[in-house]
Amino acid sequence: MRLFFYFKKYWKLFLVIFVSNTIIIAVVIILLNYKPLPWGSVRKINRDHDFYSEHIKIGGSMLSGPGGSTFGPILDIPNNQKFYVDVAQQDLWCSNESCGLDGSIVQTIGGWIEVENINQPAVVEGAFGLDLPENKNIKSVVIIGDKNGKIVGIYLNKDYKDVLSILKKNHTDLADFDFLNGVNEFIGLKIGEYAPLRQGDDISYLFSDRARTTENKIPNGKKFYLYSIEKRKNIVLGIDKLEKARYICFLGGCRYPEPDDPHDFLFADIDELGGWFLASDNDNTKMMELFGVKQDDILSGKSSLVVLTDSKGIIIAIHPNKTLSDAITILSQHPDIVNSKEMY
Repeated sequence: MRLFFYFKKYWKLFLVIFVSNTIIIAVVIILLNYKPLPWGSVRKINRDHDFYSEHIKIGGSMLSGPGGSTFGPILDIPNNQKFYVDVAQQDLWCSNESCGLDGSIVQTIGGWIEVENINQPAVVEGAFGLDLPENKNIKSVVIIGDKNGKIVGIYLNKDYKDVLSILKKNHTDLADFDFLNGVNEFIGLKIGEYAPLRQGDDISYLFSDRARTTENKIPNGKKFYLYSIEKRKNIVLGIDKLEKARYICFLGGCRYPEPDDPHDFLFADIDELGGWFLASDNDNTKMMELFGVKQDDILSGKSSLVVLTDSKGIIIAIHPNKTLSDAITILSQHPDIVNSKEMY
């Protein structure tokens, strides 16, 4: 009874305390979950709800995120990237290194970038919300996602050429540009010294019986040479074709074609730049032994190594944990040896 008496007498005070605490708790929850926008980003882009269940928004899902579908020859977007980039703009349709040097750099630092041409196909406009009258002033957009494919930045009227500057300014927690740098020494290798292999050396003993090659020696007269110790990839065109992946030598080098024979342009690209490359044959461990790396680490995919030499075989760059997929990015840091921008 006494409790009821006090409540009846002071119910207004109790109500004020209850409402005040509720408001305080709500504000705290909002502040704890609120994340300030990166510089230059907006919080969302509206899309037509008749076709899309949600708008493009911070914390939402990337259009081209991990495990999604993409155009050939890759078909499947990899799940293990450090970040993802969607771009919608006019007159460009590509992914990763096929976009150009900046795309190669995104790939090297662990990202995936996909650029969609808003003029073709027409559905692209709708996917990015650019078909809505309220978005008529948006001519292009760059969207950044984390490793889980969650959107962390939306940049209006920015396009492919702005991606690297956006990553450097706002998303260094995702994109580690220091990874572009090599090292001066690694195991028994040292910049300024000869590589274990050089032009004119016999290499026939480095290939297994399964390799499709008649190469016997490293060719002379090249501007540069790339040597890579790496695990061959299992995925070809989205299908496990490991048993069909054959080591080959052609034009500018020797390796397992990626993603498959008809779509591996690195052979022609390196040849056009005046160089030559040699990747390890996983069915023969002699090249791994020659460079002093741990075979188990290479064959399991735990580590890899790329070594760049000049025309005389002198080491000018050592890049642990990189592969020939990073070749153009590595070469771009040595304009005195080759102008990799010629490729684009």
